[in-house]
Amino acid sequence: MDAVGKSQSSHAEAPRFAITPSWARCLIALTFELFGTWLTKSSLYPQYTAVLPVARDASSLVGVATLVVLAVWALRKPSSLDERSITTASFVLYSAGFALVVMGIAQQSAPLLLAGACVRSVGSRWVVVLMGVSLCALSKRSCMLCIASAFVASYLLRVPFADIGVTAGMVTLFVLPFATYAAVRPLALGMLDLTKRAVPPVEASITQPAAYVPFAHGLFVAIFIFRIAYGFALTFGSVDGNPQQTFFGMVPVVILLAMACMPNVPKADVLYQAAALFVVGGFLMVVVLAGRVLDDMTLAHGLLYAGSECFDALMWFVLASIGARNRVNALAVFAWGRAASSAGLLFGATVGHAVNATPDALVAAIGIAAVLFLFVAMNFTVLKPFGFQATIDGVRSTESVTSSLRVVGLRERGASVAARYRLTPRETEILELLAHGRNGPFIQEKLVLSRNTVKTHVANIYAKLGVHSQQELIDLVERADAVGADA
Repeated sequence: MDAVGKSQSSHAEAPRFAITPSWARCLIALTFELFGTWLTKSSLYPQYTAVLPVARDASSLVGVATLVVLAVWALRKPSSLDERSITTASFVLYSAGFALVVMGIAQQSAPLLLAGACVRSVGSRWVVVLMGVSLCALSKRSCMLCIASAFVASYLLRVPFADIGVTAGMVTLFVLPFATYAAVRPLALGMLDLTKRAVPPVEASITQPAAYVPFAHGLFVAIFIFRIAYGFALTFGSVDGNPQQTFFGMVPVVILLAMACMPNVPKADVLYQAAALFVVGGFLMVVVLAGRVLDDMTLAHGLLYAGSECFDALMWFVLASIGARNRVNALAVFAWGRAASSAGLLFGATVGHAVNATPDALVAAIGIAAVLFLFVAMNFTVLKPFGFQATIDGVRSTESVTSSLRVVGLRERGASVAARYRLTPRETEILELLAHGRNGPFIQEKLVLSRNTVKTHVANIYAKLGVHSQQELIDLVERADAVGADA
C-alpha cells in the first residue's frame, strides 16, 4: 500500500498526534513553499521593479493561467497526467526562466526579464500543486499542526536571510522548488496514481455529485473575493511593491495551534472570521491614520498582514481537507483554488497600486472606504449562507461504489422503486444501471446518450429519490428489496 493509502486521508479526528514520515515530509515542503514565497517578495520582486515593474504582474497572470490549465486537465483527462514528464518539463522551464531572469536583471533588459519571469512562473506552479495534494495524506489535526509548524519554521528561516546578499538569496530561491519536490514526491505519486486510475472527475461527478466540488462553488468565490480585499489592502505602505510584514504574522500560528490542541477541533470558519476581522480592522486604521500619521502605520499594516496570513493558512487547510475526502479530485480542486487565490490577489493589488498612485488623499480614502464596504457587503449577502467547514463536511467520501444486490429480481426492484417515485421510462433504465454500480461513461455508451443528457437524468433521479450519491441510491433499492421480502 502507498504512503497516501496508509495515512487514511479522511481527515477524521485522531485521538492523539504523532510525528510520522508523511507529516515530516509535508512540514519540510510547506516550510520551503512559504519561505520561498517570502524570499521571492523580498529578494526577487524588488529587482523586477528596478527593471520592469509590470513583469511581476505578468508573471502572476501567467501563473494563474497555468493553474487553470492543470485544474481542467485533472478534471477532464487525469489518465494522461504523467508525473515524470510534467515534472521534467516544469523544472526545465523553471531553470530556463530563472536563467533569463538573472540575465535580464544583469543586463537591465526588460524583454529578457519579462520572458524569464513568465517562463519561471509556468515552471513553478506544478510543484505548488504537488505540495498541496500531499497535505491530503494527513489527518485533520495533523494537517493543522503541520500548517502551523510550517509557518513558524518559515518565520525562523527569515531571520538569517533578512540581511543576506542578493546572490545568496537568488541561489537559495532557485534551489527551493527542487527541495520541495524531493520532500513530497512519495506522497504526491500516490495521489497522482489514484487520480490517473479513476474515472475522470467530470464524468464521475454525474453519478456522485456530492463527492465533487464544482469550479463554480462558493468556496472559490469566497477565496477570490477575500484575496481581492486583502490584495488591495496590503498595497498600502508597500515598499518596492511589496507589503510590509510584521510580527502580527504570528497571530494565525497561535490560532492554529490553539485549534489543533483542543479536544474537539473547532470549525475552520474560525480562521476566516479572524482573517476578516483583521482585514476590516486594518482597513479602518488606514482610513483613520491616512494623511495624519504617515510615519506610523505599523498597527494598520500588522492587522492587514495578520488577516492575510490567517486566510492563507485557512486556504491550505480547507483545500487539503476537501482533497482528503475525495483524493481523486484533489489535484483539480487544489489547482483551481490556488488559481482563484492568485487571481484575486493580482486584481486587488492592481487596484490598490492605482489608488496608491493617486496624489489626492481624499480620493484614496474614498477608494479604501469603497473596497471595505464592498467586502463587508459581500460577506453579508453573497457569502452569508456559505461556510468553509460546511463545505468540507458536505463533500462525501468517494469509496468504491459496490452493489450487494442480487441480479435476480433487480429489474423488478428497480421497477418498484421507479413506480413509487414516478420515474420516467428513461429514468427507470438509468436507475437500473446505477443500481448495478455503473458510472456515467458506461451509461452514455450503453444508452447512446450525451454526457449532459445523462447528467440531467441522474440529477432528476437523485432529486426524486431524495439521495445524493450512487451508493445512497443502491442502499435505497436494497431497502426496498428488504421491505418486499418481509411482505
